[in-house]
Amino acid sequence: MEPVTDVSTMPARSITAALLAPVPAVDRPVLARTVSQLQAELASLAAVAQTSGARRVTDHTIRTTYDQHDAGPETTPFSWSARTARRTLGLTAVRSLLRGEVRTPADGVRAALAQAIRSARDPQWPATTLDRWITGLSAAGRAAVHAEAVTWATRFWCALDWPALPTEPVIGRDHWWDSPHSSLLSIRSRAEVRFETTDTAGDPTSVHLALLGGTRRPSIRAELSVVALVECLRSQASWPAGRIIGWWPDSGHFVTVDVDAAALTAGMVAIRRAVTPLATVSVPQEAQKRAAA
Repeated sequence: MEPVTDVSTMPARSITAALLAPVPAVDRPVLARTVSQLQAELASLAAVAQTSGARRVTDHTIRTTYDQHDAGPETTPFSWSARTARRTLGLTAVRSLLRGEVRTPADGVRAALAQAIRSARDPQWPATTLDRWITGLSAAGRAAVHAEAVTWATRFWCALDWPALPTEPVIGRDHWWDSPHSSLLSIRSRAEVRFETTDTAGDPTSVHLALLGGTRRPSIRAELSVVALVECLRSQASWPAGRIIGWWPDSGHFVTVDVDAAALTAGMVAIRRAVTPLATVSVPQEAQKRAAA
């Protein structure tokens, strides 16, 4: 696996250059065989889920497993807050900006909040839990949500040279891989930007950008490798993901993982560790060596 690139002194706009940098060609047959082998490992994890309960593996699951491995998995239930709502609202705002429907991130967030309230109050519109939560807030509460989402959307919008992207990007569409062996095992690939491109051999591939929060953490290699694995599991073997970038907009740091067989193996190690937190020794030694290479 190519070393993770850690850039700490470049301005935030350099993320566009990282997205557009040539994607190294990989041995596609080797990658396809790796995916097939990891599918067999995932089948065994599905059996674990059948006996121990549902496993929905996300970046948060991976992070919690690595940071608090001895304490066990995170059990705090999810709830909406200004912090947890900012990404959903911010993504809606950026989509509106790209379509030319609004002029500023603040306008986009304001429109997203208005739509959420309409959806919750009008039975003809499908309402989400976020819509209903926003509608029940006081004016002060909505102002706090608006401020958080505008900050998030502004950082995202101003950090990229959008016209420079080679194709129209997909904004914020998270992908799930559901095990065909058990409905209890699902793994999420989260990204704020995805677009199609070609690698240095001219073969089709894709690039993915994930916005990160909090402090820089040792689990980031594992989190991005899981994104790579899910994307390759979902796509045809001839068109795998080529590059995964994780970016901290607060500081301008970013890390880049170019996808190859070792990166996918690292993702498998992370998933197994998350699904069977008390049995990480069951990960084959050969897989651990490939992941650490």
